[in-house]
Amino acid sequence: MPDTHTQAAGNQSPADIVLVVEDSAAILDLIAANIEEITEARVIKAKSLAEARVLLDRWRDRITLAVLDLNLGDAPDGEIVAVVRARHIPVIVLTGTMSEAMRERVMRMNVVDYVYKRNANEISYVASLARRILANRGQKVLVVDDTASFRGYLAHLLKVHRYRVIEADGAVAALDILKEHPEIRLVITDYNMPDMDGMELVCRIREQRDRTRLAIIGVSGDTDASLTPRMLKAGANDFLHKPFQAEEFYCRITQNMDTLDYVRAIRDAAQTDFMTGLHNRNYLFEHAERLFNNAQRGHIELSVAMLDIDHFKRINDSRGHAAGDSALKVVAQALKDEVRDGDLLARVGGEEFCVVGVNVSDADAMFERYRRAVENATVSTPEGEFHTTISIGVCQQLQESFDAMLATADAALYVAKHAGRNRYVIADLETPESEAQPAA
Repeated sequence: MPDTHTQAAGNQSPADIVLVVEDSAAILDLIAANIEEITEARVIKAKSLAEARVLLDRWRDRITLAVLDLNLGDAPDGEIVAVVRARHIPVIVLTGTMSEAMRERVMRMNVVDYVYKRNANEISYVASLARRILANRGQKVLVVDDTASFRGYLAHLLKVHRYRVIEADGAVAALDILKEHPEIRLVITDYNMPDMDGMELVCRIREQRDRTRLAIIGVSGDTDASLTPRMLKAGANDFLHKPFQAEEFYCRITQNMDTLDYVRAIRDAAQTDFMTGLHNRNYLFEHAERLFNNAQRGHIELSVAMLDIDHFKRINDSRGHAAGDSALKVVAQALKDEVRDGDLLARVGGEEFCVVGVNVSDADAMFERYRRAVENATVSTPEGEFHTTISIGVCQQLQESFDAMLATADAALYVAKHAGRNRYVIADLETPESEAQPAA
């Protein structure tokens, strides 16, 4: 029977299923472990074509990627590749050796890539490539070329790697498409086009999108050796000379997309609170200033609230810091569940949170909802369950700066604390002391 051992991150049942077929048990287990370690995919395993057929029939259309040994005992000449590709499943080929004729035959089957099984680095590459292919679903790539046949060829290559491809027959059309689809993360553009050359297109794109958020790869059959550095200096991330091998094309695409992902991960880490997963203080001040500027122009109305967990030191002292950490996570999730789309929630430090609301029509209802959500949330620990509450201070009147609004909200929070906690206070700048709204 097929070996159907599976393991999914977080013991969940993610949508992606990866089939790995390899007749060496050690390599099979190593590849599966590497994929499971860096993806959320479920891995199913087989050691032969016969076992793979059973899994293909059992899982049918749910398999999203296959990693296949080219030379199996019951399929010594790569027959398994055709079997799996017939089901339109992307395939990564594994091989110990490969002749040039076999390499060409395999690549004609429109596989994702082939990888030699020589050392641990190449097994790691298989897992990284699998992660890339699984992540590509939904990723949009814009292909710009005035020649329909070459544009179609690039689109075909990209679709093998599961990218969603949008085509433009010229630079002007490309600029319009980018406005309509700001989620596009990669542009592949020819240099020689009648309406605008590729270098001018790159410059125009870079006026709106930087290298860390959108990658651009230039392509040209021009023999001018200076074209590559000129395109790179103009803002392209990479450059390919025609003709090129599909494998080189895929390597360049993958490296550029991986770089975008790494930069985004670093950016997210710098702007995310590690404990709660909420935005952190850096993110708050960067984005709140933009909202404040819009409020100053009269485009929106702004509300700023400071929220503080009541008796948090007592939780840490009596129940331990692990319980305090659990309370922070529960409160953060309760608030996150209540915050409206377009509003900003951040942990600003310790047990303090901040909410920046846009066009809040009923502040009493909104902040009472926050208060009640936290009060009703349960904090579970190995020692037992408990509840906690929050106090909230709110500033709804536009002031000279975001910092001033934050200070006013903080002062209102102080009033709420001294009025008994578990309540919200909306600051009234015209009276010396705001009225605290206790728990309902």
